[in-house]
Amino acid sequence: MAFPTTFLRRTVLLFAALTLLRPPAGAVPASTYAPPDTTVVGYYAGWSAYQGYRTSDIPAELLTHINYAFAVIDPDSGVLTLGDPKLDEKNLAALRALRTEHPHLKLLLSAGGWDDSARFSDVAATAASRSAFARSCAELLSAHSLDGIDLDWEYPVSGGAPGTVHRPQDRQNFTLLLRAVRQALDRQGQRDGRDYQLTVAGAAGTWYLDNIQPAAVAEIVDHIFLMAYDIHGPWDSYADFNAPLYPPSSPAPHHQSSVSGSAAAYLEQGVPADKLVLGMPLYGYRYNGVRGEGLYSLFTSARSIPYDALVETYLSDPAYRQFYHTEARVPYLRGRDSFLSYDDPRSIAEKAALAQELDLQGIGFWELSQDRTAVLIESAVAQLKGGTFSDVPADAWYAAAVAFVQARGWMTGTTPARFSPELPVTRGMAATVLHRMAGSPAAGDRAFPDVAEDAYCRQAVAWAAEAGVVLGYDDGRFGPEDLVTREQLAALLYRYASFQGWDTSGRASLSGYTDAALVSPYARTAVSWAVDAGLLTGRSAAALVPDGTASRAELAVILERFSLCLPTA
Repeated sequence: MAFPTTFLRRTVLLFAALTLLRPPAGAVPASTYAPPDTTVVGYYAGWSAYQGYRTSDIPAELLTHINYAFAVIDPDSGVLTLGDPKLDEKNLAALRALRTEHPHLKLLLSAGGWDDSARFSDVAATAASRSAFARSCAELLSAHSLDGIDLDWEYPVSGGAPGTVHRPQDRQNFTLLLRAVRQALDRQGQRDGRDYQLTVAGAAGTWYLDNIQPAAVAEIVDHIFLMAYDIHGPWDSYADFNAPLYPPSSPAPHHQSSVSGSAAAYLEQGVPADKLVLGMPLYGYRYNGVRGEGLYSLFTSARSIPYDALVETYLSDPAYRQFYHTEARVPYLRGRDSFLSYDDPRSIAEKAALAQELDLQGIGFWELSQDRTAVLIESAVAQLKGGTFSDVPADAWYAAAVAFVQARGWMTGTTPARFSPELPVTRGMAATVLHRMAGSPAAGDRAFPDVAEDAYCRQAVAWAAEAGVVLGYDDGRFGPEDLVTREQLAALLYRYASFQGWDTSGRASLSGYTDAALVSPYARTAVSWAVDAGLLTGRSAAALVPDGTASRAELAVILERFSLCLPTA
């Protein structure tokens, strides 16, 4: 059930705490997720090991390709070599061990990147230099028993880090370089008895497509990894979204582009859909010193923020308000004179849905250590797999009920990949569920002082209060974030059934429960009715636990029983 603002902040924190309990080897149990059917690429940066993110932490079950970044071009010989040999050899050995555990994985060595693309133009310039470079790629793969090479030239003709060599001929030479590498890999593959893959990473912008030969490149490579991020960033003059799915319609002070527009540009330039992998960011940008709402504001400084750090530091800080841009389809935060653009499980899932809609070869991520609990990765892969929840095992006692309420739109996941069955139910959540069950009818605007105008549950609370399904406290508050106990849930369902005109005359004796005396006087009739109707059972043979907090799993089960056992009048 995707709730914005306060509930989402609370949910993300609870969810993050739960996911930190995952086993160290792999992001999710193998019994929950089979390997993806479509390409799912994850870049693993060698320096992540220095930061405590090991190869054993990689969510291998969720990926098909791991691109190890970065190999570099030796400035003297023009051949490809490991950038940090001692660390890289250790990491590559660990990746091979990971591939042994997960044989579906392909391990690719990524060459270049932002910091190490300076010499690509030189090695691409002549037939001799291209041949030497291509042989070194093939030999390096063979020596380390890898599955392919990924060329991340940033960028041919123009752009890239200071000091990057450019030539007008880079456009044609890039294609020639790829052909040389492809031929060298094929020859090496014949000797080694394996098929080596060749992929490239490409920028999200028509300027990049103008600097390469897109259709010719696509014909040579196994796929193009579209870096559909850094559409805006600290290099701009104005704060903007890192990776908007669609461009906002409001006037902007600088260029506007989007993930969808970038993908469309590649397709229009002759890149087949089945050769395109949609890359997604596992990080955002924080712009400092902004004014107003932050978007399109001038700023004083900016820096990247990994998703993990964003959850831990900013989503937990009440000084930051959370928003979702309905046109760009991305979240953002505003607070403390800063504007934070990032992706969350919802926006990542929508990008995966675009890849499905366009029949692309798959999706991918930069960079794995920035989403250490694999929350975003799980969300995208769940979308590819049709919306299954990674934390609802098929044999769980609540699995059928979760599928039941999800199919009816009464409850959805806390993220596209997770249902969070153990998360406690709040009063705002309960009101929203009952409002949905009733068909989301319109209501007046009965105001509770603690239900904000932009609260996800405001309309639901107003309707439920008008219908007499929920009641406020004596002091006039509603308490949308207060947790719902089992007896309170029984009372809510009793009032809802009465509102619908259903038969609520049944009563069951509670004398068989040792804690029957703990049922509050106001809830005794409702609990007796709920037990008689089979909605509420003891948590053990002898205990009702009326004051126990109701979980989302319990709510799903009770709602399924509620729907099936109560005829309408």
